[in-house]
Amino acid sequence: MDICIFYFSGTGNTWWASNKLAEELSNRGRLVEVHSIEVLSVEKTAELIEDTETIIFGYPIYGSCIPEPMRKFIDNLPESSKNKKTGIFCTQMEFSGDGAWYYHKTLENKGYDIKWTYHFKMPCNISLNIWLLPYTTNNLKLNKIFKKCENKIEKSAEDIATFVPFYKGNGFGSLLMGLMQRPIFKAWTKRPFKSPYKVEPDKCVKCMRCIKICPEDNIKLIDNEITFGTECAFCMRCYNFCPENAISVYGFSHKQNMTTYRGPEGFDPALITKSKNPMDFID
Repeated sequence: MDICIFYFSGTGNTWWASNKLAEELSNRGRLVEVHSIEVLSVEKTAELIEDTETIIFGYPIYGSCIPEPMRKFIDNLPESSKNKKTGIFCTQMEFSGDGAWYYHKTLENKGYDIKWTYHFKMPCNISLNIWLLPYTTNNLKLNKIFKKCENKIEKSAEDIATFVPFYKGNGFGSLLMGLMQRPIFKAWTKRPFKSPYKVEPDKCVKCMRCIKICPEDNIKLIDNEITFGTECAFCMRCYNFCPENAISVYGFSHKQNMTTYRGPEGFDPALITKSKNPMDFID
């Protein structure tokens, strides 16, 4: 295999970017596989890396930090003795500073040779009422964002297919921007972190969807109530994909006349996370 893309995606943006990048690389004659890190075993990951020429990592960026599931995945990667050509891309709302470059040292120390880093601007997935920046579910507006990102992904695929290095996020300004955001986010989300989410009992129908799609197994049914633990990944899945908008954050209910952002067309978080038996999450 020529290229393997490993990705984590909370609400679909990185899923879309990963598959679009794979499509563009395939159009250029490269053999590509795309894998959600949530469904991979350690053994399968090692096998894929061993059999692949080029490795690509994709993830959304949170406060110039990588999501906890991707951090764990990279930390547990096998060391590479073959100096694997490696690319990293992050999806972001507006800017991330050094988002794609931030964790490069960890990969390099494991023997991965960083050749490409990219930042892809995607729709805002933070559908919270308390969030000051707007999000949209208007298809015309979303399609404009996707189209612009698609053009950038086409250029990125050309770089990777022809082995032309490209680096985004490693300049002084980018590093400074990352340093301005990261300490605040890390201090705010330091684990164990009391989740800001709660379920409104009068709206919740106990469908267990939030339990099934949580990437960190952070949600359980305790005493017949949906309960959030201290290992939240801040991916927005439970909030955005609750069919009843039954989840509040910091005591604020979602506006019932507004649809949450539920990712690009065709995205379903249940398809990219490990299969779960909700009975295992009942105390």
